[in-house]
Amino acid sequence: MIMTSMRVFPSLFIGRRDLVEAVAIDLDKTSDIGAAFTCGACDAVILVGQDEASAREVVVKCRCGEYNQL
Repeated sequence: MIMTSMRVFPSLFIGRRDLVEAVAIDLDKTSDIGAAFTCGACDAVILVGQDEASAREVVVKCRCGEYNQL
């Protein structure tokens, strides 16, 4: 599994990305993970997927309130 830290940015974003709300993710109980993405501010795991392609088109709002993107 590859752990990647996402980049934090202001909440005003322009583009065709979808906004995704982060939920609590337990990596020990989640199977078949190729990549995990962490918040750039608090280092919590906020998104999992098969590879980086799953995170390129989304903006993830962490539970700490920060917006993240690759």
